[in-house]
Amino acid sequence: MITMFGIQSIFKDSIKLTSLMQSNIHSLKEYSALNGKVTYKLPYDWISEKRDFGGEEIIYHNDFQAKDFKVYGFVEVWNLNQDLKTFIERSKDISVKQNIIEGYKLSNVKINDKDAYYIEYSLINSQNIKYKAFEYFIPDNNKFIRFSFFTREDNFKENMPTIFKAIVETLKIS
Repeated sequence: MITMFGIQSIFKDSIKLTSLMQSNIHSLKEYSALNGKVTYKLPYDWISEKRDFGGEEIIYHNDFQAKDFKVYGFVEVWNLNQDLKTFIERSKDISVKQNIIEGYKLSNVKINDKDAYYIEYSLINSQNIKYKAFEYFIPDNNKFIRFSFFTREDNFKENMPTIFKAIVETLKIS
């Protein structure tokens, strides 16, 4: 049984590595938040820019974009003053008022042995451009970490969700 689990783990890591390599992602760069208490990695050649919103809710924000401009998104750390699932549902309600949302799916997932939420949906903006969105919400005590990835539907590739999850799984919280 232990051998089977070990082989399964090696196979899973191999699939992630293959997906990254097929997408020309050969190295990752580490980023840190909250004085190193939160670290994660993004592809080395992605462009990133930290922003400060000056409030007490979003305490860390880093925008990122692939150098070919086909993927963009952000990583955030939020102070959490409510149930995370309630926060996600309220966020959806706000987004539905601003955009057309299709195929919204909220799932429970494990990220590095932590219970988390994964959301996948399509979004049509005011210019009638359709995007695919992939978001992860990982709770940590009175905070949560949010990874959001977006790509235009015409730029979407089947291996992207696997790549996004591999990036999210670089998250370390101390």
